[in-house]
Amino acid sequence: MDMQKGDVPATWADASLLKRLTGYQPKTGIQEGINKFVAWYKKYNADIDSR
Repeated sequence: MDMQKGDVPATWADASLLKRLTGYQPKTGIQEGINKFVAWYKKYNADIDSR
């Protein structure tokens, strides 16, 4: 799929301020997060197709 409006080619987001202010720290690693997202995305789209 081509880039969509609002897509950015890269990001170097820094969540250190969020951590300092709230104590929030992600507990899911990148690979596990990607795997979970892909599983959710496939299920979400399968549910839409079955409507």
